[in-house]
Amino acid sequence: MEDELILRQQAVELYLKGVPISDIVDKLGRTRQWVHKWLARYRSEGGDDWYHSKSRSPKQARNRTPPKEEELVINVRKALADRRYSQTGALSIMYEIEGMGLKPPSIPTINRILKRNNLINTSSVKQRKGIEYPNYFTLVQQMDLVGPRYLTGGSRFYFQNIIDTENHHVGVYPIKDKSSTTIARYLAHFWTVYGLPDYLQMDNELSFRGSNRYPRSFGIVVRLALSQGVTPIFIPPSEPWRNGVIEKFNSNLYKYFFSAQKFTSYEDLEEKAPVFSDFHNKNHRYSTQGGKTPSQIRSISQEHKLGPINLKDPIPLAEGSVIFIRFIRSDRKLTILRSGFTLKKELVYTYVVAEIVVDQHVLLIKQDGIIHHVFPFVMPVE
Repeated sequence: MEDELILRQQAVELYLKGVPISDIVDKLGRTRQWVHKWLARYRSEGGDDWYHSKSRSPKQARNRTPPKEEELVINVRKALADRRYSQTGALSIMYEIEGMGLKPPSIPTINRILKRNNLINTSSVKQRKGIEYPNYFTLVQQMDLVGPRYLTGGSRFYFQNIIDTENHHVGVYPIKDKSSTTIARYLAHFWTVYGLPDYLQMDNELSFRGSNRYPRSFGIVVRLALSQGVTPIFIPPSEPWRNGVIEKFNSNLYKYFFSAQKFTSYEDLEEKAPVFSDFHNKNHRYSTQGGKTPSQIRSISQEHKLGPINLKDPIPLAEGSVIFIRFIRSDRKLTILRSGFTLKKELVYTYVVAEIVVDQHVLLIKQDGIIHHVFPFVMPVE
């Protein structure tokens, strides 16, 4: 490269001495175009470094975000992070900028700015890939327990969270214990003020299901659901991501609510939890629902609400179904409420829907709507 720089300078020196272009070409072993290029560079720029090569990169990237626009996105992201309960994703930033009366960048542009400035929080979700999972249920609410958590001074509590998967409307209930009676009471409250789903999806928490001592005797949570025509669904053990909607909300609850402030007492927590629920329902926007908040989308669940009910009275099991989704391994064994069943080979390494039909006392093993097994399943109904 150093020899090349010397040749460029020599070409101009020879020309200034009156040497013809053709002779310069012969002397330096370069083309006429090359000689004319560097003569033109010398005439247009002069100075001491005219003979140095210039970068061919554009002075400004074609798709480079203007500095002021990038600064705006970063500042809005920081402002949202400092605002109690607010989301900080690209969708929330876009609507916040619109609320300021400005034209926001596109969602991809905002995401690029956030990524470039290390402002994106990433999360990983485990999935059992390549195996079809029965997720065709509609009008579903998911319920979960989070905890135990502890307040300053050692006071222990749990969060009982419920969410409508159709529009992400939530109810957050701090509870001091996770007894089935307590859970049923707050579930009834959510159904009274919000509405009833077709399905209530949960993990295999004992308080949701019933009793280990009497495994086939369902507890008050299942009985409450069945009495209102709601079908309980229990997801596979050790697969919390099957309740992905509520699990994601649990993470946001901890990030934006519980870890974002101090609570002086359980009563203080109990008072502020509905405030957070209300803020979420009115302000948190979801890209999966076109950027709308839960309050902006009405779910069919809201059209049917729970009427007056006395949970102190026993709730008999009259009719309805309870569903367990399970993965069948090579031993072909299925265990439901501590009862074991052997399934056909065709169901190995697949998920099945095990449905207890309460009034018929049978267990149906289904897949893709096809019944593969019918087992007797006697259970108490009183």
